[in-house]
Amino acid sequence: MKRFLVCLLVLVMTLFAFGFAFASTLDEIKARGQLIIGTDATYPPMEFHDENGEIVGFDIDLGRAIAEELGVEAVFVDTAWDGIFPALDAKKFDVIISSTSITEERLKSKEMSDPYYVTSQAIAVLKDNDSIKGPEDLVGKVVAVQIGTTGDLAVSEIEGVTVKRFDTIDKAYMEVLNGRADAVVNDLSEVAYRMRMLPQMKIAGTFREGEDRYGVTMRKGDVELLQAINEALRKIKESGKYDEIYNKWFGSNQ
Repeated sequence: MKRFLVCLLVLVMTLFAFGFAFASTLDEIKARGQLIIGTDATYPPMEFHDENGEIVGFDIDLGRAIAEELGVEAVFVDTAWDGIFPALDAKKFDVIISSTSITEERLKSKEMSDPYYVTSQAIAVLKDNDSIKGPEDLVGKVVAVQIGTTGDLAVSEIEGVTVKRFDTIDKAYMEVLNGRADAVVNDLSEVAYRMRMLPQMKIAGTFREGEDRYGVTMRKGDVELLQAINEALRKIKESGKYDEIYNKWFGSNQ
């Protein structure tokens, strides 16, 4: 009998260990009680540090709402954009919520949620620059971008543009302000907000209208978590919580 009980105990422990080893990311999140979110907090009004050093923004409020729907707390990890995807793969956090555009290339290696925000690309120039009104006018010009963003990808496809890449979008604007670049190209959501703080600059034009769609990013294979987040997004939109967050950062959601 003793031998039988010992064998049974070993079997139970083995099954427990096996189940723990193969627990899904969603199971781990719920057991932990936290949804750990990677974000590059240099991108107002989506994610940035306020005057008190706190991470705030549209994506931050949305991340908290998603975590609430999952029944857990949201924890944010500020991570430089150029290392954010490797950090996700290394399990430094569970998801990325950081104005991450859904692209065919990203979908090859990542799971991405249903779109939660749609925007365009915008061109920002100095106020007295009337030579640039659209993407065709960027030919022969120097354009500053944040490396690896859809703005970077968009201008890289325009033949004849000299692209200057920076690890943060702030540095791209400084390049224009200091006369070392002709324009900045970035998501309209960020550029429109930035113009409030940079009276020396203006939006010269937009392109790829409505083509840029943001999604929550997960590791490839985290299908259960993907389904849970899509369901959370659906509930947030149906409840009116999404509009509440949108209105806080952008005004009326028309």
